Amino acid sequence: MLTEIVRALRGKDIEALSEVYAEDAVLEEISSLHRPAHPSVTSGRPAILERLKNEVFRDPISGWSRQLDSAEILDGFETDDAVAFLEVRTYEAGDQIVVQHLARKKNGLINHDRIVVAWDAE
Repeated sequence: MLTEIVRALRGKDIEALSEVYAEDAVLEEISSLHRPAHPSVTSGRPAILERLKNEVFRDPISGWSRQLDSAEILDGFETDDAVAFLEVRTYEAGDQIVVQHLARKKNGLINHDRIVVAWDAE
């Protein structure tokens, strides 16, 4: 699965990235916009696909479009039941977003992905 995630991110292929999620998967985000007491929760692969499209190519604060320069996976590991990795996205303007994923798997696909997100303020 990590190989597919790396390939999708490097290819900027959000459709392929969404395919690692189960149809009924849950994506839960904790960030400065979504505090631990009230995380953002997205359910279902179609909703996760739309969220990924919006978040990878849009600024989380202002909402303006931005060009992804590169995306890399650092420190990833995978077992039969889980996958965890650090995703680093760099945009053409030079700003970066870091996303720590801790995901549970079911039948070979991500069933629940809890992410912690941090980004450059400027």
